[in-house]
Amino acid sequence: MLLLIIPLLLFAGCLTAAPPEEEGGAEILVIEPMDPFPIFEGQALYSHLVTTDTPIPPMNYNLGHVTISPGNATDPHRLLGTSEIVFVLDGIAEIHCDETIITAGKGELILLPEGVLQSIVSVGETDLRYLSANQPPYRDAIDIRGDELASYEMMASQTPIVISDPEEGIEWDYETGTMIYTLINPVLMPELDLPIDYSVAYAEILPGGRIVSNKVTGAVDLIYVIEGSVDFSTPEGVTITVRTGDAAYFPPGQAKEIRNSGDTPAILLSIVDPAWRPAFFETG
Repeated sequence: MLLLIIPLLLFAGCLTAAPPEEEGGAEILVIEPMDPFPIFEGQALYSHLVTTDTPIPPMNYNLGHVTISPGNATDPHRLLGTSEIVFVLDGIAEIHCDETIITAGKGELILLPEGVLQSIVSVGETDLRYLSANQPPYRDAIDIRGDELASYEMMASQTPIVISDPEEGIEWDYETGTMIYTLINPVLMPELDLPIDYSVAYAEILPGGRIVSNKVTGAVDLIYVIEGSVDFSTPEGVTITVRTGDAAYFPPGQAKEIRNSGDTPAILLSIVDPAWRPAFFETG
């Protein structure tokens, strides 16, 4: 679906580091979206967040931000060998997945199985904005569209997975002004038979609220700020503020405390790869 063949030079300025106060200390990477570029013959705009060329340790998925104006749509296409997660940030999406049509709004997550014939239409009165993640990462060679579609027989219809409200997920209440919901996790939700190795969690942090110091061992934690801003602090004394539309990258085992020092609630998505599990999680 996404045209991700972009020279590495374009990533200049998209990563910033909060250097440690002491030599040998921790480093938090802040990922800012690249300038958007047109896809699907101008029907949509795409901004890279994470690709196989992003100058951080290799990730097993890609992540980007898509904007579609009212009435526009992505062309029908198939992504071979990769599934796609769509998380709606704003607007209304009409998602065509083989013979299934889903209408999704802000806060809804949809997993589109690999190989399905898919198209996403912006049917609201405002721009449709969503995050798109593919695992394995997108490559131009697996994106089948246009005249090439005729050479592929219709696959057995696969049903997309829809999480229409974060509260449908697994709830974690740490009683610190924060609610966390696991939206999708192949380890904690084996009944869904998910075709992914990573997990996605949703967090709401009230003004003054926090997530106590914690670290995820054995996995990379990427935290995207949907709304508001949050402060990330490490035991080494590094503190940075990450705002709406940016993400923070934490390597395995990097401890951090998350605090909302603003006047409005902060909403976050945490993507952990490989998937979060209790054995990976340490507090204090």
